[in-house]
Amino acid sequence: MLRQTFAASLLIAFTAGPAAADVDRCAGADTELAWRGTDLAEIAGDTGWFPGGSVAQLRLTGRVVGHTAVDAGMRTTSCWDETMQAKVTGRPGTGYLDVAYGAEIKLRARIHTSVLGKSIDWEGNIPIPYIPNDLLLAGETAFNPAIDPTKIARVTDSASAITLLSTDVISSFISISGISGGLRVSVTPVMATSYRTRTATIGTTVVDSSTDLVSITPGEGGFGATLDLPVTAQGLIRYEPTLKFNASLDVKIFGIRVVDWQLFSIPMTLPALERPIKLTGEITRIGLPVLEGPGDGAQLDFASGTTQQLALRNAGEAPLAAQVKSAPAGVVVTGLEISAGGEGHLRVVAADDSIFANGPVSITLSTNDPDQPTLTVLLGKEIGGSDAGGDDVEEPGQAGGCSSTAPSGLGMCFGLALLLVRRRRR
Repeated sequence: MLRQTFAASLLIAFTAGPAAADVDRCAGADTELAWRGTDLAEIAGDTGWFPGGSVAQLRLTGRVVGHTAVDAGMRTTSCWDETMQAKVTGRPGTGYLDVAYGAEIKLRARIHTSVLGKSIDWEGNIPIPYIPNDLLLAGETAFNPAIDPTKIARVTDSASAITLLSTDVISSFISISGISGGLRVSVTPVMATSYRTRTATIGTTVVDSSTDLVSITPGEGGFGATLDLPVTAQGLIRYEPTLKFNASLDVKIFGIRVVDWQLFSIPMTLPALERPIKLTGEITRIGLPVLEGPGDGAQLDFASGTTQQLALRNAGEAPLAAQVKSAPAGVVVTGLEISAGGEGHLRVVAADDSIFANGPVSITLSTNDPDQPTLTVLLGKEIGGSDAGGDDVEEPGQAGGCSSTAPSGLGMCFGLALLLVRRRRR
């Protein structure tokens, strides 16, 4: 009986004639890229002193602070025929942009006036008790990663006017004798954040699109069982913050009103910031098939029967496929696919003796092993055979391990029967 020693191998028979479709020589792997950022010190603004020309003025300065997270899932695919080439593409639905921002705001005031003949000149900080939770802006969105600067993911968040300070006891903040009055400041924040992927890097080569191919050269020992490729993505984050303030100030000194004003939509100039970022992740490891067996020069001897087999092993980390590329008329070759780490048997049938009328012939197989894309096997009679890696294949019509039609076979069966009888008698 034919011993089944292969693991998860798919067998397909091919007869001679036009060459079968070539094997698939591509493999790929996914990688998760990410970037995290917290430093936005460059985004700072200043209202300047307002209102202009007033004896009592305010000035607001601010800095945007927060956190940004960008995730992008990428697929790296390598294909090989004459050369190994790789490309990287975004995986739909794996992009994620998450933002959370607040603002650090400082308030100063100054008063330059004269009351009852006394000159008053004061300037100092007015502490804001706390930054309200409402001033924190956050948003998130999913997107489809693409190496294309025209594909933009955007998050926008805003809030209604938020009170920063409201007091009717201004003397708690301004140290001028006899001062009284009130101070109110509110802010309306808006933040828009966008992200785009401009380029990607495979190894050390930068690509501008998902169709760009990067050539990969093998090491001294070939490609082996895996192809390890560092993959990164280079993108651009754009921040567009806006802070608008409303303020009112009422000041009396010794009961004499100095100012009483209210202003709306005081803008703080906050420049848009574009920051190049690099998304990184673990090295992309692409499994490859590795054909182990006799290699070119293998031989199958058909002197003992019309069906022979050759053991092949896949020592790689991806399925190994082998299909007939060329074969003489009358030769039937069973193509196969062997799972990673598994074994299979190449089965060849040459039922007509006329195939070898002019001597040995050969078949050529296509494989998806990048280091051994073809395998040539010599077929003949009385040429000696390579190790089949399994039991001999039975001829059609044979019922078991002995043949009663051949004298040598009869003697072998008789000797085996005597041996069994002797063992039973012991």
